Amino acid sequence: MTDIVRDADFAIVLESRLNEARICDRNGAYTSAIIMLGSLLEGVLLDAVKARMPNSGKPLDKWTLHELIETAHREEWIQADVRGFAGKLREYRNLVHPNAQVKIGHAPDRDTVSMCWPVINAALNDLAATAM
Repeated sequence: MTDIVRDADFAIVLESRLNEARICDRNGAYTSAIIMLGSLLEGVLLDAVKARMPNSGKPLDKWTLHELIETAHREEWIQADVRGFAGKLREYRNLVHPNAQVKIGHAPDRDTVSMCWPVINAALNDLAATAM
């Protein structure tokens, strides 16, 4: 994580999110795992904005995950495949809101989480490859 995230304290927080996602996944807490993975994605993209666009003019606490994904793609920090699949991860991360789960009509299972891990791996790989 420290290879990608420049803020050492923030990297510790994000590493913790990654570990929590693994624990949740291993123990069948699939919705929680997805929420942690979405949080991790938001964190690494937020750190990228902070490091790579210090004069964005937008306070860091005002960025949405959707905006972070779109900005990272527009700035060519992540490729189109990551952008597309990260959008789907974002939708599932929003299951933190119970009504969102009612709307989609199902609960995430092991397969759902298994589809999210490659999104995180690809995002981290893209961010590492485009690091300044």
